[in-house]
Amino acid sequence: MTLVELMVAIVIFSFGMLGLAGLQTKTLATSQSGLYRTQATALAADALDQMRSAVAAARGGSWNTGLTDSASTIALSTGGLVDTALPAWKRAIEAQLPNGRGRIAVAARVGTESTHVVTVQITWDDSRGREAATSFTTVSRL
Repeated sequence: MTLVELMVAIVIFSFGMLGLAGLQTKTLATSQSGLYRTQATALAADALDQMRSAVAAARGGSWNTGLTDSASTIALSTGGLVDTALPAWKRAIEAQLPNGRGRIAVAARVGTESTHVVTVQITWDDSRGREAATSFTTVSRL
């Protein structure tokens, strides 16, 4: 009888350990996903801060870039901060996020000439987390 109790205890203990292993795996995946989202938030804030330091160039569309543009393929002709900051921003996205891509779009608001709307979108592969493709979008005014 003691041997049967011991076998049942081992089976119950084994199921508990499998549950803990699954919980640990899920915790790691969620933690990694949160790290990527935090990095995307910081990168979007960085781009907006740099755009605010050169408002005239930003309102002129110098910061506009697409998701498919990489740091090495950006066509720059404005000179100044944009020529160094925009490729550096793209490189930071590519380095910090798996398959990371960034897009910036500046558009004038209808009815107000001095206010522009900036949309910063960052996408990355979050296959270790909840979704394979994740997108983070921030909208702000200049």
